[in-house]
Amino acid sequence: MRGSLLRRNVTVAAACAALIAGGAGGAVAAPAPTPTPTAPSSAPLGPTVTSPGTPPIPPDVQAGSFVVADEATGTILAERAPHERLRPASTLKILTALALMPRLDPAQVHLSVPSDIAALASTEPGASAVGIKPGLSYRVSDLWNAVFLRSGNDAIATLAAMAGGEGQTVNLMRQTAQRLHANDTVVVNADGYDADGQVSSAFDLALMARAGLQDPGFRAYCSLERAKFPSVNGTTFEIDNENRLLGKYPGMIGVKNGYTSLAHHTFVGAAQRNGRTLVVSVFDAGTDIYQQTAKLLDWGFAVPAAAAGVDQLAAPDPLQKSTVPDETLPPPDALHAKKRDALEGNDGSIPTSAAAASSPHKGGGSTVLGDAFETLLYVLGFLVCAVVALRARVLWKQRKQR
Repeated sequence: MRGSLLRRNVTVAAACAALIAGGAGGAVAAPAPTPTPTAPSSAPLGPTVTSPGTPPIPPDVQAGSFVVADEATGTILAERAPHERLRPASTLKILTALALMPRLDPAQVHLSVPSDIAALASTEPGASAVGIKPGLSYRVSDLWNAVFLRSGNDAIATLAAMAGGEGQTVNLMRQTAQRLHANDTVVVNADGYDADGQVSSAFDLALMARAGLQDPGFRAYCSLERAKFPSVNGTTFEIDNENRLLGKYPGMIGVKNGYTSLAHHTFVGAAQRNGRTLVVSVFDAGTDIYQQTAKLLDWGFAVPAAAAGVDQLAAPDPLQKSTVPDETLPPPDALHAKKRDALEGNDGSIPTSAAAASSPHKGGGSTVLGDAFETLLYVLGFLVCAVVALRARVLWKQRKQR
């Protein structure tokens, strides 16, 4: 709290200096406008190919690349630039899950330590995070919920640490991609954050999603609409799935969404209707990616199940399966209370990384009251400085008129 208060005092001092300078020299200059990020391309990257005798794909489906396939047979019903190598963003976490889920018991409890997520603040600025706090305990199933529902890169980093580190995890992902025959995919990191050379394709992500749907644990996580995530003092807070089609599009099973400024919007999903399951992967789309995905699924379900395909998803080599998590287990923090105490510093505070400091949850009434008091001091300090600055400006004008 002392560090936070010091930072706020520095902010107040800087604001006061700006106000006084404005009073002595005239009007305060307006802040520079925030740059507008480049809009997604939303332009097809190749021709659209559909099953013979089927209607055309809706014209407002302008995603750069996509695949629509039958999950049971692997038959591709429609495709556009299916092997175009593009940045996958967080859809690459599908491959991470396939590589690590069979190796980590969902009931295993892990005590988070600062080194689990320490690198994220410097290597992945602005990355999505659920708010892992060093010193708290998490079950493996909690971490996978954070991956599938909130796309937490801090959760991926923690799982990778449990599996032997990011280097080992990347190697496992590469091996899994080979077993899937995902030949367009090049893995550089474990979470899909933009990295030079890291690419995948709509074809490969459809392969991965199809394999995931055949894994009991993967299917359970990707279809979960909301979950309780551990917080301090044995409490929890609720996290919701970012997949906007889940619970809204009829028969939506789920899978994984993604976004970065370079990849644009990406999505891999699956839906079931009348006993038939379709897989769709969409790359390089605009903010209407969910609407485009829904139209592709509507189109696919209108195609007869016996229709000839335009391509075929390769059958994977045998993959080890994971187990379904028990979502009814209580928060695991008490199990590691003694170990957590060993992590505490002399002042009783648990060290946190920059990524953990951005956690959306806090615990304990004293923390809330302390924050409120800090905020009140901040506001009062700013108001005092504003009055002083305005008074200084009036005196300056009076002297100027003389």
